[in-house]
Amino acid sequence: MDFKEIKNLRKEKEMTLTELGTKTGYSASFLSQIERGVNRPSLEALRKIAKSLDVSVASLMAKESPKIKEQGEKITRGFKVIRNSENTVYSPWQTDSTYYNTLFNLPVHTDNMVISKIYIDAQSSSSGKKITHNLSEINYVLQGEATIELEEETLTLQEGDAIFLEAFTKHNINNLTDSGLLLFTLQF
Repeated sequence: MDFKEIKNLRKEKEMTLTELGTKTGYSASFLSQIERGVNRPSLEALRKIAKSLDVSVASLMAKESPKIKEQGEKITRGFKVIRNSENTVYSPWQTDSTYYNTLFNLPVHTDNMVISKIYIDAQSSSSGKKITHNLSEINYVLQGEATIELEEETLTLQEGDAIFLEAFTKHNINNLTDSGLLLFTLQF
């Protein structure tokens, strides 16, 4: 596992290895070994380093930090597609048997959330027409191929692809194939 993010964050905060060592209680030499990938830190060491850098432990362990939608960033045309190849994959617990695959990392707050699996038969659609509702939603293709009809365009999503739809975005989910479609859906 690579911990280059520690060095990047430390430099970004204009902190020397000695200063980080003082905050964490570890030697500059030990911290340098971690940054260079020569030594692997314990979870406790990672907690101390993360606290000293004002970040989460998971962000230190990510191969690539999960991207968070910035406050000023706009989602154009009411939707955002994340292709399977664009996901951030990381292993926060130093094991090859478990990994996290970040689909969406959006700063949303809600009091109401609905999580569902949607099954759509071959040559069918979710509603038969484009609909709109007051919930934002994320649809992740578990199996099959989804054809998403939006107001002005049609998108095709393969297994592992996902789409975020803002509330009140007109849409219809179609299965134009000869086999079933399975989606994981989160509405909030």
